[in-house]
Amino acid sequence: MSTTGAQAWIAGLYDVYVTTTIDVAFFQEELKKTPGPVLELMAGTGRLSLPLAEAGARLTCVDVSGPMLARLRTKLVDRGLEADLVEADICRMTLPERSYGLAPLPFQSFGELVAVEAQRTALDRVAAHLRPGGRFICTMHNPAVRRATVDGQLRLLCTFTLPERKRTLLLWSLQRFLPGTSVVWASQFYERYDPEGRLEDKHWLDVRFSLVERGEFQALAEAAGFRVAALYGSYDRSPFHDGTSPFMIWVLERCRVAHAGA
Repeated sequence: MSTTGAQAWIAGLYDVYVTTTIDVAFFQEELKKTPGPVLELMAGTGRLSLPLAEAGARLTCVDVSGPMLARLRTKLVDRGLEADLVEADICRMTLPERSYGLAPLPFQSFGELVAVEAQRTALDRVAAHLRPGGRFICTMHNPAVRRATVDGQLRLLCTFTLPERKRTLLLWSLQRFLPGTSVVWASQFYERYDPEGRLEDKHWLDVRFSLVERGEFQALAEAAGFRVAALYGSYDRSPFHDGTSPFMIWVLERCRVAHAGA
């Protein structure tokens, strides 16, 4: 994560409800294939950063949220690990290193770049920081599958037990499309209850993300100087199928010099 994580309060809850490891083995395997430093984009609190650092990556982590990166920094220190942390919008990042071999963007976060111009600019900035032949792995929702879950209904996504005083966190979400667009407007509600079931506090987060179609993204990527090395439909490296695959996992290789002025 992500552009939605700039609020300080969400950083304190993020690790409670984002615990998936579905992609960790995939990215560790990609790390073995790719020499050179690694640029993790929208790194958040380090769900992927920590296992990459533990696997020996020379890692730079970029995220727009200072509170998210602060939590990542604490985790790195606690584990005796090292990484360079950069608070920046990936559409504007300008780092001294321009020879990264691998740039993962995990957790389908590219969709949080809602405007096409932001998507285009981000791809240009990533290309500018990769060495020729370096790879950008961009994970995205499959619009055909994800669209079916956007129904305008308020749903309880999950219930979590918080470590402090055995409190409970409830996460609710209501998702709908902005009229005439492929942009999803999601209202997320976070409720914390004490052990007796009394509501202690409640937060609301407005999230917007775009379901980018396969052809649209490929055209943007190729315009930024990438070629498609692989497109998977899941983290088991199964081929992508438009109607059934849960994800689009793009493995893009930088194939020419980045745009002038990058």
